[in-house]
Amino acid sequence: MRKIYKIIAAVAVLLVLAWGTLAFLLWSKPQMFFYHPSQNFADLSQAKAQGYEVEEVRYKSADGTELYAWFTPPSKQNKIIVFYHGNAANIEGFFYKLKPLIQAGYGVMLPEYRGFGGLKGEITEPNLAADAEAAIAYLHRLGYKNSQIILYGMSLGSYTSSYVAAKYGETFPFAGLILEVPFDALVNIVKLVAPLLPIDLLVRDRYDNLAHINKIHTKLLVMIAGLDKTVPPQFGKNLFAQAPEPKKMIIYETAEHTNLYAYENYKDILTWLETNEKTR
Repeated sequence: MRKIYKIIAAVAVLLVLAWGTLAFLLWSKPQMFFYHPSQNFADLSQAKAQGYEVEEVRYKSADGTELYAWFTPPSKQNKIIVFYHGNAANIEGFFYKLKPLIQAGYGVMLPEYRGFGGLKGEITEPNLAADAEAAIAYLHRLGYKNSQIILYGMSLGSYTSSYVAAKYGETFPFAGLILEVPFDALVNIVKLVAPLLPIDLLVRDRYDNLAHINKIHTKLLVMIAGLDKTVPPQFGKNLFAQAPEPKKMIIYETAEHTNLYAYENYKDILTWLETNEKTR
């Protein structure tokens, strides 16, 4: 019996140590859990070889961090779509999603974040938000107004796009906001995955879309994947419920987190954009 107690005690100690180690790492090294960047520089030649007409542009974030983006000016429309990607890869992994929008005449900008795509810098919520702002500042320097800019954020990019829409669009609204597989707040997802940890104390990068959504005064399109295991659908639905009108939600019932393009969601985007133009 004494051996059994010793075994139980040893297992309990191991569990406590494992819990403590996980909690410490979650607080001190969030990059291990939340970000999966590609450190490779985005290859423009590969995109061009696949018929993606684009050029690279360079600019800086507010703190002087060097950034770059892929930029295609509009051809038929007078609007430009700024696509903010999520927590993985680099911009090269997402240009295919924007090709149909370029073919429809829209301009497209794919800004890269620091820590991704060969760029130096630490990946944190304040840094990604600042880099998202820098992309809009670059377009403003080119002469684009908010009324000509459509913000499009995917997954973690739903935060950077919502942040920009709230901060810069309250007085002068943007032409539209598109959120693909968004969430209400990162901490809510983490609580679902790790319910035994004090997430509110441990997670510093909170990416709280709910804090911004009521400040957004532009037309909103939310696209949700019904079988999404990365961002379960309820988190996007909750965000949509809190958003002011005018808004529209499309649920792709059998889609997963990264494959809405296979469901031709770009056609729904183009239809939504055309409808907005008619009702503007």
